[in-house]
Amino acid sequence: RLDDQAPYRAAINEKLLDAANKAGRKGITLLLENDGGLNTATGAEAASVLNAVKSPYFMLNWDPGNAAAWGEKAYPDGYNLLPKDRIGHCHCKDAIKSAKGYDWAPMGKGFVDWSGQFKALKRDGYCFAVSLETHWNGGGTPEESSRQSWAGMKKLLQQAEAL
Repeated sequence: RLDDQAPYRAAINEKLLDAANKAGRKGITLLLENDGGLNTATGAEAASVLNAVKSPYFMLNWDPGNAAAWGEKAYPDGYNLLPKDRIGHCHCKDAIKSAKGYDWAPMGKGFVDWSGQFKALKRDGYCFAVSLETHWNGGGTPEESSRQSWAGMKKLLQQAEAL
């Protein structure tokens, strides 16, 4: 992640637009994930990039967990900034506050408002997939951690009447 992306942002956006349009000619849509290790960590940053890169072949892989880990209230604040017709996928994981800033948590046990987020995706006509990201590993084994996160995600989807 660049400390100051302002001098490079226009050139980055131009390259993204070029890549998206090339992909589109092959029937492919590119998705950019908001991630703290990249130059687009939050919903606010993602909205800015989507506004600058106007291509039907360029969409967002919205990750509220990443936005929250970067300090944004992912839902509703970050989500409300996004053009809803440009969300092409959604990653699902949760986070808790810790001494280092955040740690990953099982779905439904962190500070991301997943019930609200799932309700909003449904309300806004989102029709693509959501996928569980298994970054949390506090369940003893990777398999058990995934089971616990999936159980939490399923409960949240049911609460949102999205499952």
